[in-house]
Amino acid sequence: MERPTLRFACCKWLVNDLLNSGVKPTNIDVLEIGTKYDYGAFKVVPVKLYHNVPNAGYRLYFGNERVFYATDTSTLAGITAKNYDLYMVEANYEPEKLIEAINEKSKNGEYAYELNVLRNHLSKPDCDEFIAANRGANSKYVYLHQHKYQNEDVIADDNISEDN
Repeated sequence: MERPTLRFACCKWLVNDLLNSGVKPTNIDVLEIGTKYDYGAFKVVPVKLYHNVPNAGYRLYFGNERVFYATDTSTLAGITAKNYDLYMVEANYEPEKLIEAINEKSKNGEYAYELNVLRNHLSKPDCDEFIAANRGANSKYVYLHQHKYQNEDVIADDNISEDN
């Protein structure tokens, strides 16, 4: 019945949701932005992200391996993560395609949820710029939270230019 080793780590804005889901307060670790927490097998540092609701990304440390994770953010301005081993970053949309979808819906009198995507999510070019500015020679990356356009597969591109 008691599982003291099962931990739920979150920032303060998610605590009530966990409590309402039946998680015991003793199993919740409330994390502060910018503070490093040591869980033995790994360490974690929450990073402030910018979305229409409070959100955090994470710097994760597994021994000498470093991972940067960020999704549901409109920008990564002011954040650096130099020479991490793995970047898992939102690359939600291609601006031109999203604007085309917004214009088409507007022309047809339809609701364009894509307007909120523009305001609250990271574009693929902005993701690519962040990765290019931070990655090392052996860094890997994974695109997260990709927008699916009608009649198209999600964005897939394995080539980030060093010029980005």
